[in-house]
Formats: sequence, structure tokens, C-alpha cells
Amino acid sequence: MLLCCVGACKHGGEKTTAGSGTQESALTPLDRGVVVLSPGGRTVRVAVEVARTDTQVQRGLMFRKALGDTAGMLFIFERDREHSFWMKNTYVALDMIFIDKDLSVIGVVHNAEPMTTVSRTVGKPSRYVLEVNATFAKKHGIDAGTKVAFEGIALHKK
Repeated sequence: MLLCCVGACKHGGEKTTAGSGTQESALTPLDRGVVVLSPGGRTVRVAVEVARTDTQVQRGLMFRKALGDTAGMLFIFERDREHSFWMKNTYVALDMIFIDKDLSVIGVVHNAEPMTTVSRTVGKPSRYVLEVNATFAKKHGIDAGTKVAFEGIALHKK
């Protein structure tokens, strides 16, 4: 959500950090789509806003007071890296679901505490990160290996 986070991205290193955007930054409208997760033969659909530009990624879900039960934000990155997020100016506790280029969950940060600059990562390269309400992943059995599909989401920067 970055909401979480968002903010600064390190360039040229192995890690990309999202966090620290400002409330005043100009935002372009966010694309919308659906992330479909398939844990244990079931299907879980999440209506998402898509963050793909640096400004959108830096802002994430900051300053939002609530997030719907089946809503989230999908962060799309141009390449695989170890992405990390913090929750500065994010009011909602989140689960961060890290997804690789082959559309499999590689790890989950559960119940990320809001309003901190503590960096969170799963320590592996990912291409996408899905942020949803805290406890969502456990409630739906989403963990490493869960398959993912996107509906109505372009996977490239505009």
C-alpha cells in the first residue's frame, strides 16, 4: 500500500525501497484490475488499484483510513529485485504479498504495523507486490507457492 510506503527507491543496488512520499505529490489516476489468487484449489479475488509509476509507488496506500475486505493495491515493477516497504503515513495494517515474474507467491509479510519506517521484505526478488488488509493472507491460506493471475491489468509501464 505503500501506502505503505512509498517513497524512495534506491537505484543501482539489489534492493528497492518504497516509502516516504508526500501527501502533496501530484498523482496520475490509478489503473484498476483484479488479482486472482488460487490457494489450495480455491479462488480469492482482490479488486486492486495498480501502482506502476514512481509517484504512484511512492504514495501507495498512504493517508487512507480504510481498505475494503477484498480490495488492495498491486505494485508493478519493471524487473525482479528484493523490494522492501515501510508504512510511513499508512494508517491501515497490511499484509504484503510478494509475487515473482512467474506469478507465484514467494513470501508474505503478515500484519505490517502502520505508521512506522521499519523496512519489510521477504528477502527474495519479486516483480509484483500485493497489499491487502492485515490477516487477509492467513484468512485465505495464501503463502509461498500460491498461484496468481491478473485480470484487466497491463504488466508494463504506460
